[in-house]
Amino acid sequence: MRRRAPAIVPTMPSVNLLSQSEFDRMAARRLRRRFIAAGLVLVVGLGAYGAVLRMRVGEAHKLAAVEQAETSRLTAQTQVLAPVRAFVNGVAVQQRTVDEAMANEVFFSDVLTGIQDATPPGARLVTVDVTLAPPPVPGAAADATSACPGPDPFNTRVAVGCVQLAGTAGSRAEVGDMVVALGRSRLFVEPFISTTTTGDSDQVAFSGSVGLSEKVYSGRYADEGGDS
Repeated sequence: MRRRAPAIVPTMPSVNLLSQSEFDRMAARRLRRRFIAAGLVLVVGLGAYGAVLRMRVGEAHKLAAVEQAETSRLTAQTQVLAPVRAFVNGVAVQQRTVDEAMANEVFFSDVLTGIQDATPPGARLVTVDVTLAPPPVPGAAADATSACPGPDPFNTRVAVGCVQLAGTAGSRAEVGDMVVALGRSRLFVEPFISTTTTGDSDQVAFSGSVGLSEKVYSGRYADEGGDS
């Protein structure tokens, strides 16, 4: 079976009747349109960016206004509370004054009770004289001497006061028991009986002293977190 050959359509030769200058003008118009389109896109982009910036600046201004209003409110509250703060500061100053003035307060009732508890049943106290050491001067060097004489002058302990004792006992053993009892009490340090004498009777007259430890301070005006 024979195949038919495709029909050949005759074509006319193309002839460009436009001059080269016209082609150049057409190319220039195309470039101008492209530049104009790119410029429009750039303008739209810049406008959108400027709108975003204006929105952010507006939000920042609103936030600044809110913060300024809050600052004004807090300032007004601070001014209202200024008298309260002045009162609290005044109370704090008075409290420090009381703490400093009463730091060396001693409960003498506790001291006398401690001495009575240490006194044996057969002994009797005739004289009990309590002397407190002067408070330390701020900034001055610490005084190494004891406020009360002790049995060992080369190994003294801190004493904030001194109790001079005088009385009678049934025997020297009772006087020794009193010394031991005073030494065991947390209120006293370095009990020292300086003299013991006997007369015509079996009674022993004694005299001496015992130092007061820092435990005699009441501490009732001290801070709750401090040592009493």
